[in-house]
Amino acid sequence: MQSRPVGLLKVYGIPIVLGLIALIMVVLIWQQNKTIDTLESDIAGTQELIQGAEVTKEKVDEPFDSKEHEEILQSRTVSAKKIGAEIIAVEDMLASFYKTNEDLPEDQAAYDELFNNLEKAKAENTRLTNATESDHIQTWKLNPEWTLKLESIVTYQDTDNVPVLFSMTTKSGKSAGLIYAVYDVANYKLTNISRHYTTDGLDDEADVGGA
Repeated sequence: MQSRPVGLLKVYGIPIVLGLIALIMVVLIWQQNKTIDTLESDIAGTQELIQGAEVTKEKVDEPFDSKEHEEILQSRTVSAKKIGAEIIAVEDMLASFYKTNEDLPEDQAAYDELFNNLEKAKAENTRLTNATESDHIQTWKLNPEWTLKLESIVTYQDTDNVPVLFSMTTKSGKSAGLIYAVYDVANYKLTNISRHYTTDGLDDEADVGGA
């Protein structure tokens, strides 16, 4: 006579086994589908990379007109020299007014001319550098007797944003400092302006009180 456990195993054993097999099949199918989804995603990503590479290759394969590029560089260089000369004239005028203790002209005509030139220089400073009223007072040159000079123009890479370098020299010929800027060709402006003064330059700053 069979025991009760053995009888139960015969009755329920086969369905349980079949259920386990079905569960295992479901898990395997789910894992396989997940793997397929991952592969499809990887394939799609690879295809995007291939398409991007093909586009890049097409751009690289395009003929490079060295003569046209040289003409662009030349044009940018001339333009940078032009704005350089303009800002030097502006700074010379601003420094001669804000960095001096000289009395204002008593002659009305000379007085009017001085202030007309000052207003023109301030307007030009705003046009060329987006300067505000307080910026006009903070002149590049700390002494009106200094010489401001455009030293270099770098146009071998980005022809739309050209790095430029100005030097400042004291009346005695010592290095007073450097001005770094970026010439924004499209907007015809000097941006990212930074000033660096030497010890000789700081020692030679004009004493104008609170100006």
